[in-house]
This record gives sequence, C-alpha cells and structure tokens, in this order.
Amino acid sequence: MSVVFFLFVIAATFLVVSLVGPYRLYWRARPRAAGQPSDAALAVGRVAAFGFAGVFLFGACSVLDGVDMDGVDKESWSAGEVREAAEKVPSALSDEPRLPGSSADGYASLIEAEFMRAGEGQGPSYAVSVERVGGAHDYEVSAGGADSSVCLHVTETKSADGGVFVPGANGDSSNSLARYDLTTTVDDGPC
Repeated sequence: MSVVFFLFVIAATFLVVSLVGPYRLYWRARPRAAGQPSDAALAVGRVAAFGFAGVFLFGACSVLDGVDMDGVDKESWSAGEVREAAEKVPSALSDEPRLPGSSADGYASLIEAEFMRAGEGQGPSYAVSVERVGGAHDYEVSAGGADSSVCLHVTETKSADGGVFVPGANGDSSNSLARYDLTTTVDDGPC
C-alpha cells in the first residue's frame, strides 16, 4: 500500500505544479534579460506536468486494482482460496460420466480446468499446478503464493449410463468405451 500512496503523492505534486505553476512565478521574478521562456513554452510545460500527473495516477490505480481492500494481493493465491476452489471441483467432476483419463495425465488437465473455473478472480492461472501423484488417481493441487496445497482423491465407478460406441473398421458399432462416474474428496496438505 505504501507504493500506491507514493504514486498518488507524486501525481498530486505534478498536478499542483501544473495548476499553480511555480516555475512561472520564478521567471516573473527574474529580470527580462535573463532569457525568460515564452508563454508557449510555459504552456507546454503545464501540459507535460498534467501528463505526468495522469501517468502516475494511472500507475497508482493499476497497482491499487491488483490489491484487495483488505490488503490481499490478487496476483497470488492464499491457502484459503486454494482450498475453497478445490472444494468446488468435486461437484463439477461428478456432474456427468467421463471417459477415462490418459495413463500419464489421468484427470489432471480436467481438474486444472475446473479448479481455474471455480477460483476465477482469486489468483493468476499461470500459478496453478495440478500433478498426478503415484499410479492412483491422487492429484496434488498447488497455486503460486499459497503456503499450502491440497490433495484430491478421485474414484472411478463404471457409469450406469453405459459407454460410448466406437465404430469398427468394418462399420459395425459393437465396440464401446466405458464411461466413469467420478467422486472426489479433498484433503489438506500434499498427497
């Protein structure tokens, strides 16, 4: 917050300089022979001071926009925000049957997308990391700036709705891929 205050003070200083024009008073006190600048040059100086005031005001407002009124930085995640967003992921994953995840990634990319949707506006998306831990469906979710991570345990159950039919090479559709209903639990700490 001190940076915001400092930027506002600089903006106010340039605004005062442009409105009052102390440099104009300085030149009026000097004799004519001292090479006094023209009125056009003084006007350009005032416009430049207004411009600098605007730039510093814009900078202060930009920095202020990145900070909550509680002083919490929106450019990073807090442990509570990570937990809150992670608790919304299970309902999003269980809303419809899913095809099985890839062997390497599992459901990590799906979890990351749902986590970002649930935590929109909480912190930057580039700071979110979802990693599969071990061979099971355990996923460690962490976000930059947060002091803790959470562990999502995903359980697959074959869906009662059936699978997705895949046509074979000869045109019949007797092959199908199983779909799974996903249930997820969230635990604090790493997996």
